[in-house]
Formats: sequence, C-alpha cells, structure tokens
Amino acid sequence: MTRRLFLALNATDPLADTFLPTLKKLKINADRRDMTVKWVPMDNYHVTVTFLGDRPEEEVQKVAEALANVCQNFAPFDLKIEDVGAFSNEHDARVLWLGVQNKRSLNQFKEALDHQLAEKNLLPKMDERPFSPHLTFGRLRNPRSVKDMISPFKRKSFGKIHVTEIILYESTLQGAFPVYKPLARCKLTGSADLADAVPEQTNIDITFT
Repeated sequence: MTRRLFLALNATDPLADTFLPTLKKLKINADRRDMTVKWVPMDNYHVTVTFLGDRPEEEVQKVAEALANVCQNFAPFDLKIEDVGAFSNEHDARVLWLGVQNKRSLNQFKEALDHQLAEKNLLPKMDERPFSPHLTFGRLRNPRSVKDMISPFKRKSFGKIHVTEIILYESTLQGAFPVYKPLARCKLTGSADLADAVPEQTNIDITFT
C-alpha cells in the first residue's frame, strides 16, 4: 500500500481573515467572466516545502523521523504573504496563487530537509528547479487570461504566517478536491535561526495524528 505524501506549512491563519475580502472579489470577477474555477477550501491552504509523491506506507515513520531531525535545528520564523499571481502565466492561467516570502530561513530549512530525506532514500529525486514558495487558492478548468481579474491585487499584502511547525500530510482525492490529512506535526524547536547563527539542538517535538 502506498500513500501520497508531502511536507508543508499550514497557512489557514491569518488568511481566513486577511485574504477573505479579496477572495470574495475574485470570485465575483470570475463569475462575471464565466470562468469555471475550483476554489480551494480555506482549511486546505498550505505552502508545500517538499513533495514526496506515492511512497510505501512503511516509510511514513521514517519520513517523520527525518523531519524531526531537521526541525530540532530551526527556530520558528515569519513569512510575508503578498501578491496574487497565476501559473503558467497571467495570459494562460491554470492555477491562481498567493506569493509567499522566499526567506532565507525557509530555503535553508528546505535544503536541510531534502538532504536528510535523500540520505535516507526517502526523496525520489532532488528538485533542481529554484524553490518558489506559493499558496494555491484556485484552479481553472480551462486556461484563461486572468490579467485584468487579478491586476487590482498585485503586490497586495495579506499579512504574515508565523511558522512554528512543519506537517507531514497525506493527500487523498475525495470528490472535486484532494483532502489533506495530517499524519505528523513537528515543532521547530531550535534556539537560533541558521541564517544568523549555528543553532543549539533541542529535544525533538513531534506528534503523530
């Protein structure tokens, strides 16, 4: 049996308050343009750090342990959420996203995590593309130009998320949207940010759900 796994930051708070007014306007604009958009439920909002794909069930524990080894070396950090954009681009959009600050702390965490997973043969392939953190909030059924729709919200700030833990999720498809089930939560318990100093290792704080 396999499980579809990924490691991510939960981003429901504070976006449930700060992004909701903009989201309502985007939905109205999409309806006016006869766009068919699958809007991601807010309780599914997350920022993917590393996608593992389909992995054997017996690897879940090993992935959680690798995550815990890294989390003990990093302190909590903040990430700004700002800008509205689209993949592949604004003129041929399939995915709508919020921009996430590409902070050194986050990049260093991902690098350490990916190396830990690769050393334990838990990462299928090291991603050589530059890391571009984002939060997906909508998917278009057919590619469309969204430039006019999202332009009023370019460079708009939606506050910060305070990252205190990294979550190991399982993704399962139920109806129109995938459902993300937390399998393990690991607190960032390091005493310093690697960007500023060599951290002091602390006790591992991981919870299986």
